[in-house]
Amino acid sequence: MKDPLRKVALLAILPAACVLMVQSASLSDPNSREGCMNQWLFNGVWRVRVTAVEPYSKGGPQIGWQVTEVWRNGTFQELSPTNSSFKAQRLELANGAVDADGLSVQAVTTNNFPPAGEFTYKQVFFPPNFDPSNKPKGLSITFDNTALSGQKQWPQFTSSKYNFHFNLGCVVTGMAAQAEGGSTQVPAQNGCMNQWMANGIWKMRVTNIATVPAVLSKPSDQTGWLLTQTWTNVSGRGIRADAGQEFGKYDGTRVTDEYVTTQSGKTGSSANVNFGLQLRAKPPRNDWDPGESWTFKQYFSWADVDPTDKPVRLLVTFDDKTQNAVPGWPHYRKPADFRIDLTCTK
Repeated sequence: MKDPLRKVALLAILPAACVLMVQSASLSDPNSREGCMNQWLFNGVWRVRVTAVEPYSKGGPQIGWQVTEVWRNGTFQELSPTNSSFKAQRLELANGAVDADGLSVQAVTTNNFPPAGEFTYKQVFFPPNFDPSNKPKGLSITFDNTALSGQKQWPQFTSSKYNFHFNLGCVVTGMAAQAEGGSTQVPAQNGCMNQWMANGIWKMRVTNIATVPAVLSKPSDQTGWLLTQTWTNVSGRGIRADAGQEFGKYDGTRVTDEYVTTQSGKTGSSANVNFGLQLRAKPPRNDWDPGESWTFKQYFSWADVDPTDKPVRLLVTFDDKTQNAVPGWPHYRKPADFRIDLTCTK
């Protein structure tokens, strides 16, 4: 005969087990898109994937973990993760979790991406009382959708699953590893080093690429790259590189930014550095008389500059849509943007 007391005990345990299962499920983020290593996740604004999880050390014993992440701007405008109300990154361990190191996360959150621009970096995590046997098992990247919804000047998420969660215990290949959705490269005129590019308002060319500092005692001293450029006002009018207008004599032309892309596909904006786009710094007040030219050096830098990862392309962008809608001001020919191949010379 079956033990009636055992049956009663099992019936009492089952509801408790169901409650635990429900509670466990409720702890997951309903606004999170799930994926594996090497898989692109997309929320209508950002595409992100994780390609590696490795021990982190500073020349000695391991003190944490580093996660290699690739981010892409999936919209048609210049954007940084901060503009999308980036909230946090958290590394889930076999036992517990740890938030991302604040300094290293700024490498991506403050980076300005062009449309379809990409940035690869290593996110560092320093667990307290570090134990190398306490391995990473998941990574979450979260955004504040409520805050973003109140800022209509920035692209909005197109999915209720706007956060990302990566299971670090699985890896995808093939079609599942392909990027999903988002923008393609912006339309632009194509050229080479030393080749003049023109759009009806500006004519410019890139003549040289140099390291910063110019003389390196060792590769690790390098902090970025300098691109020497010459720009000329070909509009036939007095103009400025920004959107302003002074005394009715100099019309704004809405030059937006420059982005350099390296061999690995990493994209860095001129806005990453102090003073930003140097084109706007022309003395005396960013005023350009008809036919006037100016040569300057544009600095590009980002976190963990790799001296072997050399610049291969420069994208120069203009807000031609807004500019061309202003009656009486100089208008751009389309495509207004320039895409310059830094590996060829004319």
